Amino acid sequence: MKLSFFALCLLLFSANIYSQNDAAERIALSSKMLATEYSQDELSRIGIKWNQFLNKYGNYPDLPLDSNGHVRYSNSHEFSQETKEKLFNHTLEWLAINYGIYPANIYSNLADGKIILNNSFNIDGTYSCSYTCIFSFKDEKMLVEFFNINYQGFFQGHNSGDSWIPEKTVNFNINQVFPVILKDSSEWKFNLNLLKAANEHFKSNIINLWDYLTNYESYNSF
Repeated sequence: MKLSFFALCLLLFSANIYSQNDAAERIALSSKMLATEYSQDELSRIGIKWNQFLNKYGNYPDLPLDSNGHVRYSNSHEFSQETKEKLFNHTLEWLAINYGIYPANIYSNLADGKIILNNSFNIDGTYSCSYTCIFSFKDEKMLVEFFNINYQGFFQGHNSGDSWIPEKTVNFNINQVFPVILKDSSEWKFNLNLLKAANEHFKSNIINLWDYLTNYESYNSF
């Protein structure tokens, strides 16, 4: 009976989660016990090890999810007395300044109020992250969205003893990275680093864009 009550609480708690975070990780672990894939002792052992790991690692990156459970960053902002055309053109400038992305290489339509592009950034010498971005514009308001987030790892060919290991490329979606807690504990740091890199990139881009648009006149006065 206790397990049934726990399952009900778990279901209600899960329904209120709109992000991938530490709480979601713990729910994923608990669900394994409910499915009898893990014993309660095993669940407790992993939970304690997870707590010890996070105490050393730091905060779990809080990733926003859409209604389908996919990672999607969506942020809107209002700009008093700014026209759609100005916001549109200033965003094109921001893309050129920060990424060297010019209108000829992206979809941009002022009438529709849309700029759409695909881009990527390097995480380290092995892994990179690619994504789709949509900017939507109205008078005095705009929306920026980052989604379709994927990782790519490239491993150069090398000698291993008397054998040649050919180069290899791996591709996977950000949703395949979690639940991190269900992976081998030796992979926890690596997977959280991937999530953290993406989370920091997108959130810093949103902050940087809002700052540029809000303070456009001061940045461009001479």
